[in-house]
Amino acid sequence: MPNQLCSRFMSKYVFLASIALIFSADPTLVCHAAQADNGDYEYHPLLTDKFTLSLGAYGSRAAYKLSASSDAESMAKKSIDFDKTLGVDDQTTLFHGVFRWRFGEKWSLAGQYFRTNATGEATLLEDLEWQDLLFKEGISAAGGIETSVARLFLGRVFNKGPQHEFGAGIGLHNLKIAAFIEGEALLNDGTSGFRTGGASNNAPLPNIGAWYMYSPARRWLITSRADFMTASIGDYDGTLWNGNIGVNYQAGRHFGIGFAYQYFSLNVKVDNSDWQGKVNLKYHGPVVSVTANW
Repeated sequence: MPNQLCSRFMSKYVFLASIALIFSADPTLVCHAAQADNGDYEYHPLLTDKFTLSLGAYGSRAAYKLSASSDAESMAKKSIDFDKTLGVDDQTTLFHGVFRWRFGEKWSLAGQYFRTNATGEATLLEDLEWQDLLFKEGISAAGGIETSVARLFLGRVFNKGPQHEFGAGIGLHNLKIAAFIEGEALLNDGTSGFRTGGASNNAPLPNIGAWYMYSPARRWLITSRADFMTASIGDYDGTLWNGNIGVNYQAGRHFGIGFAYQYFSLNVKVDNSDWQGKVNLKYHGPVVSVTANW
């Protein structure tokens, strides 16, 4: 068991640790990059450069609560806590990528993407109802959830100076969710058998958002942003929050290192022919990234 826990920890945070160790193990890498920096910028270049690319890992603590049925009368049934009830891992490392393009004097187009796939297995401590299947207390059941979020955001700068920038705009989150529970299930005809109940959906969700960046010194940039949606769109009816606050260190003229904390929350009802139920997802945790700008 100790070996399994150690392996589990290492597999989830190896990418985050690798990025940090590159610079902590040999500080001369940053020093040499700084010495080679011959840029003429006075404040952080992410405030002025046309293109920015950020690639990294999102070490997230997650919470998954879902319910699923094929008929509207069952939508009010109790949501299932996938991490506590089915042992689905609530700590995961997600790929995280952001790209931003400035065009014109005040406009920008940005894209963001992250995804996760978590599974687990547990002995049930209570009966579970999922997609017209009844999984009885005491059986061994497995569950999983996969989500991906791709965001496209059109922004406009409303206030800008040499050291700061404030802007706002509109965006579109393309959200994909898939979840399943499998095990020995009681069927509607009274018989039992090994069954898998799956549910999935994909929908674009519009949002409004704003950001603020401030550079206190040549190499340092403090960043923050928030996105919000509350609406009834297609199969979804509910709210979405996405927030991020962080700092970026410009190690060289065209690359830097970013550290941030991100929060993502989705609380909606889903209503289509394949999935009628509720979704409550939360991700929050540190993001470590390498940035490129030009």
